[in-house]
Amino acid sequence: MPSANIKHMIEIYRKEGWTLNPNDKIVNTILRMCEKNNGECPCKNEGEDKHCPCSNYREKDICCCNLYVKIGE
Repeated sequence: MPSANIKHMIEIYRKEGWTLNPNDKIVNTILRMCEKNNGECPCKNEGEDKHCPCSNYREKDICCCNLYVKIGE
């Protein structure tokens, strides 16, 4: 189970139009990988800031690892 710090970070950065992936297995796997990577996204995104949630998600509305999914898709 991911630490409380990582879960809190995820709640803070949730954006309008996006939600946390409803698949708990995917979410927990991604968060564990973030913890192992010093907070960096496990995906191979090209974002400037790879700390989760990465700059691709924050600035370009792209979530490469599927931690977040667009509502309605």
